[in-house]
Amino acid sequence: MFRNIVALLSDKSVKSNFIDFAAKFAKSNNGKITGVYVSPLSKTMLSMPDAVNVKSFRDTAKLVREKFDASIKARKVNGTWCYSESEDVVSAIIRESLYADLILLGRSDCDYKTIDKVILTGSCPVLLIPLSCVPKTEFKRILIAWKDTKESARALHDSLPLLHKADDVKVLAFKEDNQEKNSLIEYLSAHEIHASIEQHSLDNFPAEFRISLDQDEIIGNRIIAFSHEENRDLVVMGGYGQSRLGDAVLSGVTYQMSRMSQAPVIYSH
Repeated sequence: MFRNIVALLSDKSVKSNFIDFAAKFAKSNNGKITGVYVSPLSKTMLSMPDAVNVKSFRDTAKLVREKFDASIKARKVNGTWCYSESEDVVSAIIRESLYADLILLGRSDCDYKTIDKVILTGSCPVLLIPLSCVPKTEFKRILIAWKDTKESARALHDSLPLLHKADDVKVLAFKEDNQEKNSLIEYLSAHEIHASIEQHSLDNFPAEFRISLDQDEIIGNRIIAFSHEENRDLVVMGGYGQSRLGDAVLSGVTYQMSRMSQAPVIYSH
């Protein structure tokens, strides 16, 4: 179970449904939630009170806290408010993730650069909630986007608490391999999870489709379309990264899913 959950909040959380979802999700897992809020106030800004309206930043944080406190109180959830003032939002959430089972991020509540870094450097899996989504707190129809890598295997393992509660689990893989299929069925069956598996070869996609898009785009588009067509309320997948100009960024399918998926996605890196 996800007993210790951290949620990254922002000034946008006042108007979004993210805080309410976080509280409901913690309740459904009998968990505790920590709301992490970082006011983007640097030491330089704090030393210039005439140039920077510090009070407005702190007043916004107060509004977010009031919503957070009201939400956890209404649902009788144990919660902690974690406030700091810094330009480094990522370090704050990463620090809290050392003692957490899951990180919650809202695509409407934080920027993509923060999302990328948290997925790649967090100490636990990340559940990313898409824009304009009113997600369910119990995921009954789960899609596992499988690849034979340690990141994908870790995501599968990390999502077991959710898979146990699902009514319908499907695995989507992009390689036709009977041995891999049997191994997945055996692993999930050992955990009393019954799943169907679909394997798609990229060679079967139309030639004009394969020419116009690279492999990662093809796979990403197919996962997004498949999860939408089948009304999947959660996608499970590995979080993959690459180094670009000395900075860690999401790569390929992970990048595409984090920007475009209409369903919540849980990533493990």
